[in-house]
Amino acid sequence: MQAIEHLLQQARELHLADTKEWKDLLHIDKNTSEIISPYFFLTPHFADSKHLAQDELEASIRAFYQPVSEIVVPQAIIDKRKVVIEEYKKYDIKLPTRSIEPQDYHALCRFPARFAYLSKHLDFTHLPKLDCAEFKAMLNYIAPTKASMIFPSAHINSPASMFGHTFLLLDSVFQSRLLAFAINYQADADQSQENAFIFAFKGLFGFYTGSYDILPYYNKIKEYSNTEARDMWEYELNFNRDEIMQLYKHMWELSDGFSSYYFFHRNCSYNVLWLLEVARPSLKLRHEFIYQVNPPETIFALQRANLITNFTYRPSKRTKLYAYEKLMSFKEVSMAKKLANTALDSVQMAQMLDNPAFNTQSKQYILESAMELSEYRFIKGKLEKDTYTHIAHELASMRSKLGASTPVPIKEPANILEGNRSLRITPLVLNNAQGTHPALDFRITFHDITDNDIGYLKGSQIEFMRALGFYDTSTHDFKGAKIYELNILSIASIAPMGKFFKPFSYRLETGFNRTFNDTSLHYFAAFGGGLSLDFGDIAYAYYMLEPTFFVNMHKGDFALSSVLGIVASNNARLKFTAEYKFRAYSPTHFNHLLDTTFSINLKQNLALLVRVNLLNNNVRASDLHPTSMLGIRLYF
Repeated sequence: MQAIEHLLQQARELHLADTKEWKDLLHIDKNTSEIISPYFFLTPHFADSKHLAQDELEASIRAFYQPVSEIVVPQAIIDKRKVVIEEYKKYDIKLPTRSIEPQDYHALCRFPARFAYLSKHLDFTHLPKLDCAEFKAMLNYIAPTKASMIFPSAHINSPASMFGHTFLLLDSVFQSRLLAFAINYQADADQSQENAFIFAFKGLFGFYTGSYDILPYYNKIKEYSNTEARDMWEYELNFNRDEIMQLYKHMWELSDGFSSYYFFHRNCSYNVLWLLEVARPSLKLRHEFIYQVNPPETIFALQRANLITNFTYRPSKRTKLYAYEKLMSFKEVSMAKKLANTALDSVQMAQMLDNPAFNTQSKQYILESAMELSEYRFIKGKLEKDTYTHIAHELASMRSKLGASTPVPIKEPANILEGNRSLRITPLVLNNAQGTHPALDFRITFHDITDNDIGYLKGSQIEFMRALGFYDTSTHDFKGAKIYELNILSIASIAPMGKFFKPFSYRLETGFNRTFNDTSLHYFAAFGGGLSLDFGDIAYAYYMLEPTFFVNMHKGDFALSSVLGIVASNNARLKFTAEYKFRAYSPTHFNHLLDTTFSINLKQNLALLVRVNLLNNNVRASDLHPTSMLGIRLYF
């Protein structure tokens, strides 16, 4: 067709395939697309194409003119659409579903963002007459007007979620934000059916694909804020209406696309950045990240790009219950638990609450916290729907008889934008029995319990590739650069027990250090668990039992460690940590290790650190000379 050839020639002359806008639409980084789904491309053998951008541009122009009678919907797409329809019915999701009709699979309906971009530069005429009814129905239903980045904070008892998460929210004409729609990218795996550590391992090494979905915001709140007990931050972005429309059109194109998922760099946060760059091509958010992308860092990237206009904090149900327990006695919390878990009638509830120890305010708190707890247990699947409905009705009825009260105050935590960045470099002076040496501590990512907690979840730690090395300046034969310790991976969830919840604390570490039965460098792997107690807002203590495997004299060995630690902080500038470890190799062979740190945050991303280690081994002569360090922590 002469018109098609004219358009192809015009596109070549304008070099449209070389533009960032077009390559962003195809998720091309350099010359290869990160999308690996065959249903996202019109070019045959797209994975092997050396000129994918040009080939796909020409294939798109030709496909826009393809007669509807020639359209064949792949069986895999038909099957996928049917599965989604059944899932929406199962979870009662009020959202139009994708069509399996040929006219809705035409390129003009499948790729509206591509057509919108090309039509700005090319004069398309005599195109097939298509209504694209399903696209219009979804667009009219969602009616996007604004965009926000949503940041569910870390989930302390899930290793795969301790970075936090990010997804986009498309605000609409609905009065309530809960009725807006969330655009999410995640691994194509059911985390509820997989072991958390297996999920994290597979995610690290790319054993999953990842894909985008779009769901009502209240579904995401139920998932993150209620089910996983994660606070949520909403960051409104300054996109205009045209940019939001292009973002939405591209999201529509990605409904059949998927890519390789990697926990550290090709994850939820990274793939959401593609959408933002499609909406505003002048952005170069992805290029700020080289080896890893974590959710807090993407929020910092949005701030540096001046995209954030304001933010809102949304506390989780667990946070609300923690606020109640600060004002309630153990007896009142115990009563709230009974009411939340037992299907009682109003008479039975009244009899249980008829106690001189409970004044009117106590009863209000008991009933209100019981309502929160019963809903939390229902969402977690620990209460049947009929039982929950009965409990909720009776609690609400009883509460309504006690009159109005002042809402329980919930302290808004520090915003992640106030916290430290995740890459950390620490120049140090290290002093040991051999003298004083220059040293350097380098961490790729992310956060540990010796860092300031501003903006982070207290008691959470996830570090990847942290190395502490020093230059031995002593005069013995081994003078030169040495590794003092190397943490390959360290994950900890030190979750203090409260009146409502009794979480389990755990820690997993693997790497190399010098704290075993001599001062040599040993490889080790340790995993243990225990409990933690909170002492108000200023400190918490923990105990763990850690089986530890290590390499000793080129062979495997085992030790059992009892760990006692305390962390104290004023939640602003000062932080102190101390950990005592009693490590038993046999009934008569053991050692003691004390590791303490004190840090002062001089300003955001700059801190002064003092660290002191003391090792005592009962079978090896030791002068008990501590290893002390003084340095400046720089966060990037």
